[in-house]
Amino acid sequence: MVALVMGVSAMFAFNGSAAAEKYSSDSIWSVDYSTAESMKIIDLTGDGVNDLFIQNPNNVIIFDETGKTIFTQNFSGVKSTMGDVDGDGVEDVVIFQTDAPRVGIISKGEFSPIHTDSSNVGIFPSRNAIIKFESGTQIILGDTGGTVVSFSPQGALLWQIQMGTEELRGMDDARINGKIHLAVASHSGDFGIIDGNGAILWMNKTEQLRRMRSYDLFGDGTSEILTGGEYGEFAIWNGGEGTRIFVNGMGQPVSEIRTAEINGDPSSIEIIVGGKDGGLWALDANGKELWSHTVADKVTEIVGVDFDDDGRQEVVIGDDAGEVIIFSPDGTRASLKDYSAGITRIDEGRLGNERVLVVSDMAQLEVQKVAHNEIPGFQFTPILVGLIVSAAIIAVAWILATMPKKPEMKVSIQDKSRESLEAERRMIKESIADVERLRQSGEVVGDAYLARLKRLRADLAENETAFKEQKFPIKVETIQCPNCGGMLELGMDKCEYCGHVVLT
Repeated sequence: MVALVMGVSAMFAFNGSAAAEKYSSDSIWSVDYSTAESMKIIDLTGDGVNDLFIQNPNNVIIFDETGKTIFTQNFSGVKSTMGDVDGDGVEDVVIFQTDAPRVGIISKGEFSPIHTDSSNVGIFPSRNAIIKFESGTQIILGDTGGTVVSFSPQGALLWQIQMGTEELRGMDDARINGKIHLAVASHSGDFGIIDGNGAILWMNKTEQLRRMRSYDLFGDGTSEILTGGEYGEFAIWNGGEGTRIFVNGMGQPVSEIRTAEINGDPSSIEIIVGGKDGGLWALDANGKELWSHTVADKVTEIVGVDFDDDGRQEVVIGDDAGEVIIFSPDGTRASLKDYSAGITRIDEGRLGNERVLVVSDMAQLEVQKVAHNEIPGFQFTPILVGLIVSAAIIAVAWILATMPKKPEMKVSIQDKSRESLEAERRMIKESIADVERLRQSGEVVGDAYLARLKRLRADLAENETAFKEQKFPIKVETIQCPNCGGMLELGMDKCEYCGHVVLT
């Protein structure tokens, strides 16, 4: 029992259930907003104060820090991206939708369409990006059929390529020897690197892809391409050559890939991989596992946040069950909040004077202030509790083990009359005869027979001792077998010589 108690205590102490860090949140403001696909805390007005951008398939809204709407407009099947298109130092939002105008820019709270010849792009937008190539800024559009088209900020068609045959699942900028390129991936498993002229530097094909990200993991000026497959393959590729430098099967479809600085070494960043079945892995830049956990449902969002300003980021996870969970850099788990619907987007930053965490689930958007509370030594409280319980178990066991045995109840046969001693002697002999009969019939065998017989013989010896102490003569009572004439002690019901049944 002590081993069991200490084992459970150790499990709670080291699996994060009794974390030394705790988090709490207070809601600042919230609004109803369903199925958000994109969300970002960023200055979109140029006033030096961050705003909150959020977009779902049919709407775009920009809020100020108090929750007041700066911009809102409905679109159709819209995809969005951000970047400084016009070079004024303020981030713009480029939208790509199914209806006309197909492409437009939201700049400082104003929407302006871009007249492009986008008829050669499928009617279902999949991805878009603003890429600042060495030759200039380009607006990249991608559809659900794998078509990739580039336009100038003025809407002039620059180039077009085909990347696979299914919807684009990744579109990101990638550095090759310090120069910006475009990384693109299709659900069909085709992915590669494209330069500013639309030339393909390399293209590979792997299993069907759910996610592709581009990060310069080592800060050497060349990005690594991270891919996650429908059948659980996670791989790291050299962005300059297209060679695979790491691969591992995660055992479930990869639903999200992000990075976080969890070891405090700025020379490299760590990778956080989420699975469709709730798997979560933290890997170093070379793919070595640092820790792993499981959450309740599909991992839908991963964000790195340094809550305690120690140079190492905590990992905020949102899942399809509506849970928001924070993992410390060493993998210690702490629950933040549960929502009634699956989490779609999470972002962190400053809104006004507050550092906030913004969480969007399938039904609403909530801006909240998160408090980080470190409780020194709290992690090992379960060990202390286990020791106290174990000490109590040992104390009870010692008391039970050292407790004197309960004396066996016996009827004293001392100071009795001769008649009562003779009656008791006859009763004991009859009991001995009964045990012998039961043994011969097979009803009492082995140790039970020997134990019972030993007890009765001891009672008989005590009876004889009582006779002697009372100075009564002991008369051995016998009967004669009516069949063979053999002499038998009184109480026997079967002759030991001929086997004849004797009735007494």
